[in-house]
Amino acid sequence: MIRSQGKMPRALGACSLIALGAAWPLARAADAVPPQFAGANVAQGQKFYDELKCAACHAERMMGSGSAMYLRSDRKVHNPAQLIAFTQSCVSQLNHELFPEEVRDIAAYLDQTYYKFK
Repeated sequence: MIRSQGKMPRALGACSLIALGAAWPLARAADAVPPQFAGANVAQGQKFYDELKCAACHAERMMGSGSAMYLRSDRKVHNPAQLIAFTQSCVSQLNHELFPEEVRDIAAYLDQTYYKFK
C-alpha cells in the first residue's frame, strides 16, 4: 500500500483538490498549467500510476491498450476538475489509500502525458 508523510487519509471530494496549489515543477509555461495541478509532483504521480498498475487495469477495459482510455474520441474527461474526480474515483473503487495530494499528482501526470489541459 502506498503511504507517504505519515498522515492518515481523509475523505476527499473533487472540490478539495481544486483548492490545492503552489509551484508547478514542469517544463510547461506557468500560464499554461491548470491551477488545479499547481504544486503537483508529476514524477511522484507517475510512480503511483506505475505502482498501482493503472495502465494494466485500463488495458483490461480497453482491449489491450492502457493509453486508449485517455486518447479515445468519446473520453469522459474534458477539464482538470473532471480528471481529478475520475482519478479519485478509480483510487476509491480499487480501495487504494491515497492522500488528496497523491491523487492530484497522478492526475497531473495524466494531464502532462495525455490531456494537456490549459
